[in-house]
Amino acid sequence: MNSNLPVPPPLHVSAPVRHRVIHHVFGVAWRTPLGFLWLVLTAWCTMAIGFAPDGPSAITWSMGAACALACGALAAGPLPTFARARVVRWMGLAVLWGSVVTWFWLVPAPAHADWQPDVQDTATFAVTGDEVTVSGIRNFRYRSSDTDCEEVWVERTYDLSQLRTVDLFFSFWGPQRICHNFVSFGFERADGTMMYLAASIEARKRVGQQYSAVGGLFRQYTLIYVWADERDVVRVRTNFRGETVRRYRIECTPENARILFERYALHSIEVVHAPCWYNAVTQSCGVDILRTALGQRIPLFPSPRLLLNGTWEQQAWDDGWVKSAASFADAKQQADITDDAKHAGMDDFSQAIRKRDVSLQIRAGDGAGEEVEP
Repeated sequence: MNSNLPVPPPLHVSAPVRHRVIHHVFGVAWRTPLGFLWLVLTAWCTMAIGFAPDGPSAITWSMGAACALACGALAAGPLPTFARARVVRWMGLAVLWGSVVTWFWLVPAPAHADWQPDVQDTATFAVTGDEVTVSGIRNFRYRSSDTDCEEVWVERTYDLSQLRTVDLFFSFWGPQRICHNFVSFGFERADGTMMYLAASIEARKRVGQQYSAVGGLFRQYTLIYVWADERDVVRVRTNFRGETVRRYRIECTPENARILFERYALHSIEVVHAPCWYNAVTQSCGVDILRTALGQRIPLFPSPRLLLNGTWEQQAWDDGWVKSAASFADAKQQADITDDAKHAGMDDFSQAIRKRDVSLQIRAGDGAGEEVEP
């Protein structure tokens, strides 16, 4: 047999049409700005429909998948002859994307729902002169976990002319670049002792919901201002959720402390009468402290310096705003109240977590109209 016969070329086998379309779409997406825009908007629309404000389900994710397939078909799939022109394809994509975005932004935040017990009530305020009576203060008595508790809501009266202190808390559950921030206002009693009222901006979850940072980008929760006793809002984090909590005393005048309290109260009332969506990036515990409570404007595209609230401590130290500490590590150690809270009694809890003060020198309540630097 002649071994010098030429070797025939390999047979050319075409990939299935669906494979060619997928390869073309994603290949182009990573090579051109318009393709990348297609990829981002298609992914966003798919997730917006999949999560859905009423909650994700098999139906919503099926609809999201259908939206993604429609975007793929409009981008590079087989279409009738009259619709194959690039301009027509992009016009179709613009209509599809625009419809999803319009629906997403027009869905109203619910005022009433089957809320979880810890965010079921909202605070109300009755002002008489310098006195303010706050109803709907959460004071849960936790037993073995953050869900095993006695649900207690109380009403208390505070004298705004005796508002003396404001504390800012940083609560870390794992990541160090993001955390939960909340504040606490200290009022002096007639006998010289102090009483405290905490205000925490949180995601208001419905029964059956778990917090998700990704879901928090797609209108899963509404925003709520939780007014609570420190034995509730601090203790549940240190003793039952295993979080690390640090406390800083904000240096401000009594007048500015009162402005800060009033802003918190006003915005708390606003979100009750005009509910708004929680957003993990643009409308959350950290950003809303800057935007609403401190009266500062947030840029349209905030920098990571603003959004990563877990880094605010380091930023404050670098800017020279943290006082009464020799180093940043020393400041964090002094501000850490986790162990103090774990060993504190119920009667002296607020005093026990104030054995040490680390001052944070910011202009609380004195930033109206200012824009935060990016």
